[in-house]
Amino acid sequence: NLMNELGKINRIIDREYPEAQKEVLLVIDATTGQNAITQASLFKEAVGITGIVLTKLDGTAKGGVILAVKAQLGIPIYYIGVGEHIEDLQDFNARNFAEALFDD
Repeated sequence: NLMNELGKINRIIDREYPEAQKEVLLVIDATTGQNAITQASLFKEAVGITGIVLTKLDGTAKGGVILAVKAQLGIPIYYIGVGEHIEDLQDFNARNFAEALFDD
């Protein structure tokens, strides 16, 4: 089970490196839809997600479901992906995201 394995990895890191600061990021595809809420909830329970990266915003998907994920689970959005390369990751800007969400 993926969640059990991730939880185990997380516990080992905590045990072996208790002083380490860590970020646990969940990458969510903007085309996922309402299933993203369930996925984020399960991953948060298993490994304590500290942030979200929302990808595939370079296509027609707007990623509006991420608002529900943030509202229901309180997980901050750190980055958005607007392409296929590492250079295409951008810091999340709530104002720009909201404007793009309601663009025609």
